[in-house]
Amino acid sequence: MWFSKNIDQPQHIEVRESQLHGRGVFAKSKIKKGELIEQAPVIFLSNDEKETLRFTKLYHYYFLLDRPEKQTAFSFGYASFYNHSPQANAYYTFSGRKNALNIYAYRTIEAGSEITINYNGRPDDKSEVYFPSQDER
Repeated sequence: MWFSKNIDQPQHIEVRESQLHGRGVFAKSKIKKGELIEQAPVIFLSNDEKETLRFTKLYHYYFLLDRPEKQTAFSFGYASFYNHSPQANAYYTFSGRKNALNIYAYRTIEAGSEITINYNGRPDDKSEVYFPSQDER
């Protein structure tokens, strides 16, 4: 195998086709409210590095942060495949100390259900989320 055996992939979630948008993350077993779903490693990008993403397929897969020194994070694991929902069933936090994105269940998620996050940060935020079209990239 070309990857380290020390990397733990979550056994209770999987990526598959989503009715919401392309691929999504789904629960393979019941996940209880408050449970850590995934701790995904991240790298923080400078504003210049973020701008270069505009010319790549990675452009739609990064997280914006409201931190002046670290405005953008690119996440590994499954984190970039969680779809947006204004009624999200999960939420995320960043740990700068661990360089990780933590995904938690906002409410109990049944096996087979898609796990969604609100891209605005809070699970119940009703603000519009702007998704640029292919022409705007």
